[in-house]
Amino acid sequence: MLSDSIKSTIKDAATKLTGNRKRAFMAKVTEDYFEGSARKAETVLGWYRHSVQLGLHERQTGIVCVDNYQARGRHKSETLLPNLEADVHSLVDAQAQADPFIAISPALYPH
Repeated sequence: MLSDSIKSTIKDAATKLTGNRKRAFMAKVTEDYFEGSARKAETVLGWYRHSVQLGLHERQTGIVCVDNYQARGRHKSETLLPNLEADVHSLVDAQAQADPFIAISPALYPH
C-alpha cells in the first residue's frame, strides 16, 4: 500500500501539527489512502483511532472541536479547596495547641 519512506514522511508531518490541524491532516490522509477507515490508519500508521474519527467528523460537518487544554492536569489545592487555608489555620492556631506556649510562626504559613 504505502512504502516505508512515505509512512515515515506522513508520521513526521503529523507530529509537527497539533490540535484540529493535526486531526484535519490525519483525516485527509485517511480519506486519500485508507478509504476513510480510521481502523486502517491506526493499524498502518499507529495513529489513535478516535482522533482520526474526530478529524473525519470535523471534515464532514465543517464544525471544528475546540480543545480545552487548560482543563487538563492537576489544579492547585487552593482552587479545589477554597477553605483549605482557613481550615489549616483553625487547626494550628494558639487555642488549639496542646501547649499554648508553642506558637506557630506566621512565616511558615504565608497568606
